[in-house]
Amino acid sequence: MKILPLITFFLGIGTLTSQTNLSQETKSYVSHERGLYVLQNLTIVDGTGNPPKTNQDIIIEGETIKSIGTDLAIPEGATVINMEGKSATPGLVMLHEHLFYPKATPDKRFGVNQMSYSFPKLYLAGGVTTMRTAGSIMPQADVNLKKAITKGMLPGPKMDVTSPFLDREGTGLLELGTFSSSEQASNAVNFYANMGITSFKVYNFITKDDLKAICDAAHARGLKVTGHLCSITYKEAADIGIDNLEHGFFTSSDFIKDKTENECQPFDMRKSLLELPVDSKAMKDLISYLVKKNVALTSTINVFEPYTGREVVPGGGLDALYTQAKEKVYNRWASKQGKDSLDYVMFNKSKVWEKAFYDAGGLLVAGTDPTYDGRIVAGYANMRLVELFVEMGFTIPEAVKICTLNGAIYLEQDDSIGTLAPDKTADLIILNKDISQDISAIRTIAIVFKNGIGYNSKKLFKAAEGVVGIR
Repeated sequence: MKILPLITFFLGIGTLTSQTNLSQETKSYVSHERGLYVLQNLTIVDGTGNPPKTNQDIIIEGETIKSIGTDLAIPEGATVINMEGKSATPGLVMLHEHLFYPKATPDKRFGVNQMSYSFPKLYLAGGVTTMRTAGSIMPQADVNLKKAITKGMLPGPKMDVTSPFLDREGTGLLELGTFSSSEQASNAVNFYANMGITSFKVYNFITKDDLKAICDAAHARGLKVTGHLCSITYKEAADIGIDNLEHGFFTSSDFIKDKTENECQPFDMRKSLLELPVDSKAMKDLISYLVKKNVALTSTINVFEPYTGREVVPGGGLDALYTQAKEKVYNRWASKQGKDSLDYVMFNKSKVWEKAFYDAGGLLVAGTDPTYDGRIVAGYANMRLVELFVEMGFTIPEAVKICTLNGAIYLEQDDSIGTLAPDKTADLIILNKDISQDISAIRTIAIVFKNGIGYNSKKLFKAAEGVVGIR
């Protein structure tokens, strides 16, 4: 450990420079306003996948990381913070997030409510500095929220806003953006792009012609398309030109025998995956094909984490839920204990297949998908997902890379975010423990720097306590 200069400040003290373009609400969550900092004696997992580095200093000036190294000279006027025992990673770049949450009502029909107040705070608290929404129910609200965050009016991550789930009429889900023809699908792309949407998502019941129309329209505007598929196989989607596939291989219908073209057969799909050997040549061939076609794969493995012997809310966010939602989630968790053996089979197979995709050179990206039964909560789930990648067999540096650099590569922003390096944007997480030694340190987030501004994670988590499911 180096000898520190006499003027040393501890975590939580502000810098000498003030930030003038933040609202009072946003400032209330800020521990370090934008300025000149020297963060000393950190252990760094830098997002590249390379081994951790110890006793590192990071100099942040304004929005930018100026330098990283050992025993750096201290610029005049800098605020020096002793980070001995702490660690740092890049801010998380997560590509399957939402700003809505399932309704906790007696109505058995699935539905969702917009979480414009709680989820941006929770994502930022959980270390997410950049996110793609991967499907919206209120696209105008998501676009407006993105603008408000960018202007400093509200705290939250930087956002790549995705269209509503684009699907054929008759799906039964009232919150989707449905259409009845491929021409309408193409028109929807241009309509939402004009609104400010920057990504598109297709859903279960589209046809191959629909997907082609959507991809052609989006690509003509330099925008990308992802999909939660069922009616179309992964191979068909890759041939048409889709950029990204969601949920690992959980929604791959490629292994259904005598599959009907353009038809979603969910039970046959699940059965085919359960029966497929984990070391299947057919899966290896599909992985090779997707890698060859440069199709990214999003892991949302946390959504499929079994119930038995696991946390009620993965990541520890049960207290974030309002009363009815908490009761509903807990009761479902309790009822599933010891009754999810098939879930375990699929969960364990998928962990192997997703890692095989990564090992084959595929771009594996990450997201948490806070939908389904309400068990997945923004922020908390993001921390848990990083842990799960280590459970899958990835090293800690690889797990961090998947959740940071890989997302930045997909968004074509890796020149500015995704790793800790000089001249990159100062998006980084400060952890109270050493993540290079124990991945569970991801749950000890103290400060989240976004664009050089340090946000207090604990305050952000506290602000959303008890309101998830309401707002």
